Amino acid sequence: MTPQDDQSVSILLARAPKAPRNPSLFTSGIRFGTPGTYPQGTPMAPAEGPDLDDAGARAMVSGLLAHWSSVAGDAAATARGLAVFDHHELHRRVSAPSLRAAMALLSPTIAAPAVMAFIAGEGPVEQLAVAELAELAESGRAFACTADPPTGARVLNGRYAAEHPAVVAPSLAHHLMWQATGDTYEEATLHAVLAMVHLQWVAVAPEIAHLGTELTRRQNSMALTLCNSRHPDSPYLAVRADDGPGTLPGGDPALDTPDFWSIPFTPRRATGVALPEPLRAILRMAWDRSDAAGPSPCYDEALADAMSTDLGHGWLPTAGRLRAACALGALTPADLASVAGIDEDEAIGRFGLADVEAAWHHGASGR
Repeated sequence: MTPQDDQSVSILLARAPKAPRNPSLFTSGIRFGTPGTYPQGTPMAPAEGPDLDDAGARAMVSGLLAHWSSVAGDAAATARGLAVFDHHELHRRVSAPSLRAAMALLSPTIAAPAVMAFIAGEGPVEQLAVAELAELAESGRAFACTADPPTGARVLNGRYAAEHPAVVAPSLAHHLMWQATGDTYEEATLHAVLAMVHLQWVAVAPEIAHLGTELTRRQNSMALTLCNSRHPDSPYLAVRADDGPGTLPGGDPALDTPDFWSIPFTPRRATGVALPEPLRAILRMAWDRSDAAGPSPCYDEALADAMSTDLGHGWLPTAGRLRAACALGALTPADLASVAGIDEDEAIGRFGLADVEAAWHHGASGR
């Protein structure tokens, strides 16, 4: 983008959030005891269909990563991702091709350190599988532990076995680093990583936001909340913004928190437990920091304070934030046209949003 275009986008991103273009991209009704972010949306249902086999999963990964390489300018993304998918440790410890695909799709994202840690045998997770467990399906959780203490195997809820690996990947990023501390700061931090991963993929492949499935809509809701989490008049995202303008305009008032940090994940407390090293690396990337310490080594008040500073640009540049916001319907080409002083068609072409707009007409949300 030209400096003038970049300024137009920054002006637009700094505006107070508004109700999204289509509430049915997000959670609706009461599901598993949790209210929907936009109750007026259509009913939700998980994806259906056969499991991916190894060849199908690898082909899907290759195609999506090639697209990432093209859109994000990361020429090595395909080779890195396929190396993850084919890695002997992944084949030994992850039985389902769809989960290996989800792991490979994390490799170009901000959650890459968690993937590398898993392959190296570091962290709380030793194996991944898909399981049809009644208690898990009824809970609605995407992943669960199968041991107490929560180390060893983690299983993907069989309810989501047919979901696209790109929408499983954000939850996988969360659980690769989850230590079950019962700490709100852990939940808020790991869910922020989940939302970052989804925003990154939606910015590259906007059709992912429009799959229409239950897990897609759950990830969209998290991503929208982070997309709208910022200090007043700021174009930059901030996980914590006590003075924030609200994250879910037009949605359920009980869930329209000032910022992402305020989502009521668990009873609020900070344990002071050390962050896993992959998460520290991720947070350094989130704030464009190169120092070894990062924002904070523990789930404590220092981390909470750090979360109030604006996130950096390296993980999602301005053009990517625009694409993700438009894919989720937080912004529209008409909004961009009004700021840039051009018509909608020119805005779509000039800002590279043709594929984003196509997702609205060809995805589940457009039918």
